Amino acid sequence: MNTLNKICVILAPLILVIFLQGCQSLKVSQITPEPLPSIESPKTPIKVALVLGGGGSKGLAHLGVLYELEQVGIYPDLIVGCSSGSIVGALYADNPHVKRLESLLINLKRSDVIDYSLFARHGLIKGISLRNFLERELQSITFEELKIPLIVVATDLKTGELVELGGGEIVPALEASSAVPGMFKPIRYLGRYLIDGGVANPVPVDVAKKFHPQVIIAVDVGEELGTEDPLHLFGIAKRGFNISYRKLSEYVTQNADIVIRMHFQNLGMFSDMFNRQIYEHGRYKTREQLPMIEQIINQRLSSLKKY
Repeated sequence: MNTLNKICVILAPLILVIFLQGCQSLKVSQITPEPLPSIESPKTPIKVALVLGGGGSKGLAHLGVLYELEQVGIYPDLIVGCSSGSIVGALYADNPHVKRLESLLINLKRSDVIDYSLFARHGLIKGISLRNFLERELQSITFEELKIPLIVVATDLKTGELVELGGGEIVPALEASSAVPGMFKPIRYLGRYLIDGGVANPVPVDVAKKFHPQVIIAVDVGEELGTEDPLHLFGIAKRGFNISYRKLSEYVTQNADIVIRMHFQNLGMFSDMFNRQIYEHGRYKTREQLPMIEQIINQRLSSLKKY
């Protein structure tokens, strides 16, 4: 028996187990949703709303954005987050000081939040490590306890609708918003199966607009389309996904006053090799637009004072 045949004999049972695990039905059609926790309207008018898009490990760029905004005295009155943007947004809304988060997130290892399992049902990642991380690092248990109002988005697996979560417990909402399909299992939440909010809206500017902020700053950390030719069927599938994501991101950010768009290429979704570079890129792209950001905010707030 040659080496290739030996490998096939060894891997065949494992592949069969994975296949059988993945084929088990989720019974999505049989669930009956319950009412979602109500989202409290902010007690004061919203001057600046910050919308943080999804992007896996590239979400560390959001921390760089927050750092540069802090340096010029710009603090959001509302944060709307999707996927990794929801996690960074929640950590900041819980204790709004970037310095506290720098060491925590820049030094974060993939193993701190990702726990792969070939036997996890409906996903390759169990999600226990992420939940433990969130429960350990967040002081607030509910959205109502946060120092900055926060709304995170997820996608209803049954209806395809965008689900807005801004009341009740924080951690289940963050798990749902970050549940990348095929990687994390869908999150069962109040009679719904929820997956990553980026499936329906990767940079949810329209959610922020409902609260009539004076200025909306949107941050898109999705990957740019690379110039390399796809080499195989997985490369073609990945490029197709990236095209869809890029077009959708450009569409949903049209109503933002400022869009800070990163220029990432070929970074792994869960890589921890470039944390510092991603963070610094977020700072750099924000500094590029700071003069325009400050000008727009000053103009809008000056106009508001006249009435």
